[in-house]
Amino acid sequence: MEKDYDAKKAATVSVPSEIAQNLKTAEENAAARYDESARNLVAEKPVLAYILKSALEEYSGYSVQEIAEKFIEGKPEIRRIAVHPDHPDKKDASSMMSGDEKIEGLPTVDKSQRDGTVYYDIRFPALLPQSGETVEIYVNVEIQNDDTPGYPIPKRGIYYAARMISAQRGTIFKDQEYQKIKKVVSIWICEDTANFRSDTINRYSFTEECLRGSFREEKKDYDLMTVVVLRLGSKGENSKDSAIRLLSKMFSTNLSYQEKLDSLQNEFRISVSREISQEVFEVCNLSTGVYNKGYHSGYGFGYDSGYDSGYDSGYDSGMSAGEIKKARETAYELQDMGMPVEKIARAVKISADTIQEWLAEREEMLVK
Repeated sequence: MEKDYDAKKAATVSVPSEIAQNLKTAEENAAARYDESARNLVAEKPVLAYILKSALEEYSGYSVQEIAEKFIEGKPEIRRIAVHPDHPDKKDASSMMSGDEKIEGLPTVDKSQRDGTVYYDIRFPALLPQSGETVEIYVNVEIQNDDTPGYPIPKRGIYYAARMISAQRGTIFKDQEYQKIKKVVSIWICEDTANFRSDTINRYSFTEECLRGSFREEKKDYDLMTVVVLRLGSKGENSKDSAIRLLSKMFSTNLSYQEKLDSLQNEFRISVSREISQEVFEVCNLSTGVYNKGYHSGYGFGYDSGYDSGYDSGYDSGMSAGEIKKARETAYELQDMGMPVEKIARAVKISADTIQEWLAEREEMLVK
């Protein structure tokens, strides 16, 4: 009898309940959707223009609008090109800048098809004004939540840049045609960082050092790889650098949804399309930073008051602010998975009426 009991107990523990599986899936989906929305926001041409102006000295004499309209070309890829050579690409799988000009994107990687494949977050060709001529370069932009992931960010950036150069063999140049190699730039945006590294930009590139004599090569023949690391952090929202300030405000856990939209439009002169509005909403709603820091006054969503006064307006008692925040995120994910309100209510232990209110508020925010 004791053996049977132990066997049943082990079986019960080893097989997660449907609700537990749904919650785990919802949490994973929330993180993936946050990453996707963050990439989509950064992939807007005006945002990329701000980044290029701060990251590369060649653009310093041009306005952000000029960079967006004249120098960012083609249809760059989001999460389509594999970093590692043995992994397949996903090719088969006015003064107001337009907020509709976003780099074309695809859904996040399907882990069931190619688990472990690493793709460039954003990759696009740009034109670089240089010595009276226009030169094409390849730019990669990566978004990193943490700037201390267990390895130095510059080293990974150098690897990505090196891969972008070696990948040109067979397409841009063949055999000994090394003169055709195009410059590559890998830009890393680190959202969370220590205070002393906050609001900083570091650039790494090749330089020529003449050890003897006075001969100099032309800069364009060796200046082929640049890595730039932008660290946002706590000081970012008040930075004197426009790119740092813009990115910090977009990913802020202090600003509301509406404040972010107002900032994009009024401070940075980026018109807010419905698509941008939705991506900003998703970033606000799914930000793990909001949950971890426990903001109680709207959680960065732009909702009206009523969230920090005991949650006695339709919310189930006995739950902390963080628990309610988590329940709300999970409810959105379960709705997106097609689960009916009643099942969502049981899964997150919140009344069906409250779930209905949350879903209605979400829909109203997206429509705006």
